[in-house]
Amino acid sequence: MSIYGGNNLTEAIIAKGLASETATGAFISSATDGEVQLVAADGGAPGEGKKFKVLQKATGAVGGFEFSDVIEPSMITKVAIAKHSAEVQKSVSITGFDGNARANTTYLVHVKLYSDSAVNSVDNWDLIVGSYVTGAVVPSATDIRDGLVASLNANLAKRGGGELVITTPDTSGTDIVITGAEQGVVKGKMVGRMIEFGVTAKVFDEGAEVSENLGLLTVTTLAENHVGVGTGKYAVNFEWFTKGFKYEAYRQTGFPADFSERTPYYADINEEYSVITIAYKTSRTSPGVEEQPRSLTILVADGAANDSAVALTNSIVARLEAFTGADYGDLV
Repeated sequence: MSIYGGNNLTEAIIAKGLASETATGAFISSATDGEVQLVAADGGAPGEGKKFKVLQKATGAVGGFEFSDVIEPSMITKVAIAKHSAEVQKSVSITGFDGNARANTTYLVHVKLYSDSAVNSVDNWDLIVGSYVTGAVVPSATDIRDGLVASLNANLAKRGGGELVITTPDTSGTDIVITGAEQGVVKGKMVGRMIEFGVTAKVFDEGAEVSENLGLLTVTTLAENHVGVGTGKYAVNFEWFTKGFKYEAYRQTGFPADFSERTPYYADINEEYSVITIAYKTSRTSPGVEEQPRSLTILVADGAANDSAVALTNSIVARLEAFTGADYGDLV
């Protein structure tokens, strides 16, 4: 099953444009592929307080269009509108090599990589170690740094690579930057979860009677993980989950018929989306006292317009306001 959280129904609509056709019949016959429209549920003109649904023209769908559940404006509990923002990977720097090059010294970098298979529990992690041991002659700071980078990369390669990116961007040549690698998505198999990790740097004097960290290296967090808003990764994953309810609630149980893909998808991993989320409720006719929370998310594609789909999003929101009578503001 694909439904998660407290909603009985969660739907996704992908919008590449707002159709000029405002009546259901005209939209179905004349709208352009990828366009959406909010139409009155009774097929008439829009009006404040009237029930409505969202249509998406889609040549790959049965009948040539997708449609949302009917929404009653008085049952809307929240409308959230957000502009696209990119995913940000965690990034950590290690400094202090310059001026702290020593003979007969061990330099260590420990990367604690948290396991995504254990729900990122702090008690489930792998340790990736980079080490460099100096001899009797004091090396350059760059030699120490490059030795640590080579050691870290060698141990990462044994894991298959693709988890961390290690760079030396500073002009002086004595800093290390460790950044989480962006993860890919395979619908229904790999969600592209961001890499969670922590870094510790240590220096030990090999000739000391008591082995303790000399504290010569400094670890600084340059950026924390942020999943972004309306990323292509989010859109692909979200659409896959929601389409399970509509097209194939019991996925991969129809062998061998499920060898072929029968569910149409419209989200693009390389696209940027603004996000309109409408949270609402419906009342059951029997037993008549139960309210079911539901939600509809409209993912508005930028379409390479480099404006994060702001204008199109505002046009769709204005159409929503015509039915609800509310003012949700504009994206800028």
